[in-house]
Amino acid sequence: MNPRGWPIPLVSLSKFVGAVLVSVTAAAWGQPVSAQVTLPPDLISPKVPHDVPSGSVASVQDLAIFAWREFIALNWPARDPATTNVRGRANPNSDFLTITANRTGTYPLLVWQTYRHKNELFPAGGPTQSSFDSTAPAYKYVTQPTAAGDVSYDLFNNLDESSEIGLCTMFAHKDVRIVYEAKVNRAEFDYANKNGLTNCSGPNCPTLADASLKTSNDLVQYGGICSTDRSIVSLPCGDAAVDRDAGEGAIEIKAAWRMLTDAEMASGRFYTHKVIYYKGGPDTQSGGSQQYYNAVFGLVALHIIHKTKSFPTFVFATWEQVDDFDDASNSNPEDLAFLDLQPPAPNNMLVFATRAHPVHSQIPPVNDAVHAAFKAKAPTTVWQYYKLVGVQAMPMNGPPPAGAPSDMKSYYYLANIVVETNNTLQNFFGAAFGGGVPTQFQNVYLHGAAGSPFQMGGCQGCHGAAGQALGGEMSVLLSSAPLNSNSRPESIDAGPDAALRSYLARSAAILARSAAITRR
Repeated sequence: MNPRGWPIPLVSLSKFVGAVLVSVTAAAWGQPVSAQVTLPPDLISPKVPHDVPSGSVASVQDLAIFAWREFIALNWPARDPATTNVRGRANPNSDFLTITANRTGTYPLLVWQTYRHKNELFPAGGPTQSSFDSTAPAYKYVTQPTAAGDVSYDLFNNLDESSEIGLCTMFAHKDVRIVYEAKVNRAEFDYANKNGLTNCSGPNCPTLADASLKTSNDLVQYGGICSTDRSIVSLPCGDAAVDRDAGEGAIEIKAAWRMLTDAEMASGRFYTHKVIYYKGGPDTQSGGSQQYYNAVFGLVALHIIHKTKSFPTFVFATWEQVDDFDDASNSNPEDLAFLDLQPPAPNNMLVFATRAHPVHSQIPPVNDAVHAAFKAKAPTTVWQYYKLVGVQAMPMNGPPPAGAPSDMKSYYYLANIVVETNNTLQNFFGAAFGGGVPTQFQNVYLHGAAGSPFQMGGCQGCHGAAGQALGGEMSVLLSSAPLNSNSRPESIDAGPDAALRSYLARSAAILARSAAITRR
């Protein structure tokens, strides 16, 4: 037991293995960079950055600083939707660094938390609300869960995913499941509504289907562009020259949460908030009807993906809470010493999580500089306990050969230990449609770029295979919209078979769309 709480090694419940390394071409994974990290004077600001200042030639260090600016702005305390009828806006009278939890352990609501949930973008049975703004969220599933006692369904954190896109289920302890949610910002929500992409009848979204098909039929022309053509799917690009909402660009969020121990709750090392989670239903041992519950959970990981003018195949950035996992090879002093408890493995299914590829060498110095800036202004701020683990922006062709530099592999295979844990996800490249094993597939198109299309890996490659290849941009939420409209929440106590069925359903949808594209 660690004196600061309970940093037990993460374990993954997985049915899939494998990846084969082949050739690679050079890319933007390791541009020369100064050892000195110079942070922008407006680093700690509620203004969401619209693009990377250095543009498409940005180094990993440049991208890391841009990512931290996103993190700060999106984790800024939000204006209260209940009293303002506004979502996704920072409260100018609050401060990012000095937020504290109340007596129940809940911190103030953050900007990204008030974004629209994926279920609000494509609610079962429709219609999608016309305005991004509202006083409270509204969730509609094909089979609506019931309340487990005196609980609220108006909370902004709706944790309706209990697996890693169906490939594995994740635990911080054998009894403590990690659960997830996905959200979109105003730019993406308004774009989808304005262009009729959310006009769905059950699992059928005809306007989205037509636009996706046209896009996927000519990815050489339409892949990785900034366009206002309403007949294709082209989400808005962030543009530094355009102020306010019009220049922000499409942003998607994925967040991972879990229950904390009493010691962790008292430690001040986790951002905590009251959430909705689910138990019961046909995919659980208890069976019966699915119910929703409330509890205060801790934030353990955060993805931010952002389409910008410089990077129309999105900037992918991901953070972990520092106690999630202990990197023996990472010299960041905030990381705990590696603690290998080796608990029993029921049915030989539990596998200790290991990081397949180390953190890129340009990332820890930026983290150190940012954390120092945080602590200089607020020594006890909770945000010093979150670390950036990687960024991707310019796609590259791979996968890297076995002897490739470590930084090349780190960039190519970007993964979050809490969100992409098993072998398939940490070594993802190409596609993994049928059996969950990565295979050769050119998954990212960037219009006009030398080498396009690319066989990309990691987060960007996965979104290319399951998003762009299907004509849904790099947004899996758009490309899988019919599936989302016809699904129920994943319960926190769902068994591994439920995760497998979720994966197979996603895979079947991807294969069907791919077959249609192949027949064109």
